[in-house]
Amino acid sequence: MTDKTFLMNKWILVALVVLCWALAASFMAGYYYYQYSDLSSKVKGQSITANLGISYGNGSATRWLNETKINSGSTLLDLTRLVASVNYTESLSGASVNAIDGVPSSGGKYWLWWSYSSYGWTFGQVACDRYVVGENETVVWYLEAFANAQPPS
Repeated sequence: MTDKTFLMNKWILVALVVLCWALAASFMAGYYYYQYSDLSSKVKGQSITANLGISYGNGSATRWLNETKINSGSTLLDLTRLVASVNYTESLSGASVNAIDGVPSSGGKYWLWWSYSSYGWTFGQVACDRYVVGENETVVWYLEAFANAQPPS
């Protein structure tokens, strides 16, 4: 066997290995996409409950809407729009709430949200249309100054 034949056979073998890998990876990607789509369609129809509070920043008590039924996979914006009138602006970074029930952001106060978990209150790190609400989760909207944002008490 000459050196040229050996090199040719080696590259054919490498090409076959790469081809097999590409086919296997494509089939795996298709399989997992199908599994994800199937699971997603099943979960989307499921109903969950969540607790939503709205503090209008005027000293009145927080309005609580406990055990509100929503579809699994719903965002905080979806939940809020279900129980209140919401004025918001969409941008590349997500939706920004301008007013809830006619109470606008003004005077350096903005609509900010907090989520409660076993670790305590967590300040909303993403836009409300990007945050998916979980089963029995508690979320509160506060009209407050960003610089003075404190966890709900």
